Amino acid sequence: MAADTETAAPGLAELRDLKMTVFALREELERARRDTADAVRQGMSGANAEIAQLKATIGALRDELQEWPIRRDEAARLVQAANLDEIKQLKSGIAALRDALETAKFEQEAAVRQAIIAAQDEIAQLQATVRALREQLRAASAERAK
Repeated sequence: MAADTETAAPGLAELRDLKMTVFALREELERARRDTADAVRQGMSGANAEIAQLKATIGALRDELQEWPIRRDEAARLVQAANLDEIKQLKSGIAALRDALETAKFEQEAAVRQAIIAAQDEIAQLQATVRALREQLRAASAERAK
């Protein structure tokens, strides 16, 4: 009976170590997921702040255009033409920023998906390793019992 306990102790220690390894890897995966989610949230927050700032800029430019004192037709046309060009440029800039934001969002989502897939693959590999080690442990225990 004592011999069985002595031979089972190293196997139990190894099993405990494997469980601790799996637990640590799961914690690391969760930490990686949290970090990725935080990065995505920060990216979205920054992009939303930039969009809000651009909207405020456009609103301020529109207010300025409405308050602009137009006293002469020619002066009004020159100012309006210059401002219309600036608005066109701002709209082009906003469209470019919007495209960049959508691209960034897509890339972030792809990175998150890739990280999740990699983590799931690693968990599957670890689970297979644990199963194989358990099988080896069982075979070794069965061999010792003979």
